[in-house]
Amino acid sequence: MTGNGSEREKQGIIQAIEGECAAFYERDFDRWAKYWVHDEDASRLATIAGGQIVYRQGWDAESAMIARIMRDHPTPNYTVAALVRRENMRIRINGDMAWASFDQYGPTTDDIFVAVGLSHQVRVFERQQDVWKIIFAGHADTMLETINCPSIHVDQKAAILWMNDAAKSRLVNHPALTTSRGFLRALNRSDDRLLRETLALTATLTPMDVRRSVVANAGNLGVIPLVLGDDADDNCHIIWVLHRDQMILVSFNDQETERKRLSVARSVYGLSEGQMRVAALIVEGHDIVKTAKILNITTNTARTHLQRMFDKIGVRSQTSLVRILLSASEPGA
Repeated sequence: MTGNGSEREKQGIIQAIEGECAAFYERDFDRWAKYWVHDEDASRLATIAGGQIVYRQGWDAESAMIARIMRDHPTPNYTVAALVRRENMRIRINGDMAWASFDQYGPTTDDIFVAVGLSHQVRVFERQQDVWKIIFAGHADTMLETINCPSIHVDQKAAILWMNDAAKSRLVNHPALTTSRGFLRALNRSDDRLLRETLALTATLTPMDVRRSVVANAGNLGVIPLVLGDDADDNCHIIWVLHRDQMILVSFNDQETERKRLSVARSVYGLSEGQMRVAALIVEGHDIVKTAKILNITTNTARTHLQRMFDKIGVRSQTSLVRILLSASEPGA
């Protein structure tokens, strides 16, 4: 713990942070309210899992919302507060005002009051009658624990910092990725070079770069597809490098992102319904024979759809086709 102020004052602030949080989990509105300044300047600014931005100004608005969600979800949780971990606590005190920032880690739980995983937290306090009370609460919930597809948090040199359970199980037999001495690696040397170059590029992105990409072209700058595999080989494997919550994530089997990109590609290249169905299965890693079988069409019909996509886009391999389809941007971006 760092910052100025006496240890007694700092402990009072920490106790206020812990007490307000516990009262919230326990759905004890009256006790929770005692930790807040009841004033029009009291406010909350937050981003919660799912990307929703929350802003409430004034005690009336804040207290009304908390009272409502406690009524809607009244079952108290008396155990989770003890499982919450806080790190990197920084406290500064100047007269009757204080500021605290910390990283908070919530345990995995079905209780929707708990921000599972890492969230970055800020509190501003005002001293009233020698008691520290909250006048501002800010928190940014990261989304690591909400990602369902296999996902790996890495640094710019591919050192593995975290991975979810889906990634741990799928990496064991992944056809294009592996781990080596704590680093994420592609099995093919040229693919590995491409992966490391992309991670280094992603590390240079600023929040303004990602914001601009979202406005301009559906987030392509912050969500980069890598199609691993030889262009001469129709067996390709898709991974995604994402810039999210100031972290670099590598994911795969991300069907939602693939679906969104294919939808953009359909508009850009004028793909037919039949071509879209073939493209979607190729993106999933199926060869043309398996694709035809899944779609209940002849192999010749599937090849015709594939050839027409080759002609429209100007490629001659499935790997190149997938690479371009998943990199498509909206017209004018």
